[in-house]
Amino acid sequence: MDEVFAIHKAIDYILDHQLYDVNIMSDSRSALMTVESLSDNREFICQIRKRLKDREDIKLMRVRAHKGEMGNERAHLLAKEASNRDLIDAQFTY
Repeated sequence: MDEVFAIHKAIDYILDHQLYDVNIMSDSRSALMTVESLSDNREFICQIRKRLKDREDIKLMRVRAHKGEMGNERAHLLAKEASNRDLIDAQFTY
């Protein structure tokens, strides 16, 4: 569910900063399938689907894990570092 939460936070960032034509990349097939599943009626998932429906310029895309995708490798490194901390801070650069 962490990956689904990350997608939710990415959408928050996109909407808050009024970004357009954005691709959200994930190596989590299960997270992408959860968001796209019409049978999953959890409120959190429904919110993500509604927000994506309202903004067709936001695309979810799958990348293969550990295949040299620079952004994906950086995300894994940051997640690993964060998992060893008592307090997790986040900083996004665009």
